[in-house]
Amino acid sequence: MDIREHILELAKKVKGKVILPESFDTRVLKAAEMLTKNGIASVVIPADNIDDVKKTADSAGIDLNGIEVINIDQALLDNKKVSDFVIARTKKGLSEHDALALLKKPLYFSMMYLKSEKCDACVAGAVYDTADVLRASLHVIGVAEGINVISSYFLMIPPANHIIKNPVMFTDCGVNPDPQALGLKDIAVSTVENFKKIFPGKTANVAMLSFSTKGSASNKVLDKVLEATKLTQEYFKGQCDVNVDGELQFDASVVPTVGERKAPGSAVAGKANILVFPD
Repeated sequence: MDIREHILELAKKVKGKVILPESFDTRVLKAAEMLTKNGIASVVIPADNIDDVKKTADSAGIDLNGIEVINIDQALLDNKKVSDFVIARTKKGLSEHDALALLKKPLYFSMMYLKSEKCDACVAGAVYDTADVLRASLHVIGVAEGINVISSYFLMIPPANHIIKNPVMFTDCGVNPDPQALGLKDIAVSTVENFKKIFPGKTANVAMLSFSTKGSASNKVLDKVLEATKLTQEYFKGQCDVNVDGELQFDASVVPTVGERKAPGSAVAGKANILVFPD
């Protein structure tokens, strides 16, 4: 499977609109050009000054035809959602003026543009730090219903002739240093939902990782993994396209022969495609 082409084909079918806040970076403008010319998605570029974006594009030989370049303007946003954001930020100690000033920044404006349902996605992080992107998304968009812990996943592509044959998801290796059981459950649930979007029709096999497999070691550190496994299994109970098992070591999760030996009868061992790390 060429995972890149697979994802691009999924995107073409959606025919979505994406906003790219980092209009001051030529890589982002080049990506916008590629997305537009290849019919992958329509693109919105927010800017403090549209002429500056055009000059940056011209100097890099980037064609902005078909790309919607807009001025950062609060009038383009949903008034109710802006008001809710200001109220939430003032409760955290910001003044109304400072809260509104945040929405003049490309990253926060783009998140609110998404929150206002003017587009389908916001992609950032080429220039902004991960922490900045997460903070803006959490402050403006928030978390999905039923989820309390924001998390990330890495889509890992195994090399040719590797024992792992298909892409797998590692979670959460970028946001939460030491989540507790409920947090691990939320991380697993969020990643399964993303797995279903990228690999529709495929079964999600979720391995709750630890340094022990099925009680091969005993330590209080395992307690949160065991509890998280139970909570995640209960969440997906009755869903035949999701299997959850733990605690499992990495090798027992992805190597079929090891999985059969260490966790016989497991629906996940040896064929995990989602690996939930404990910390």
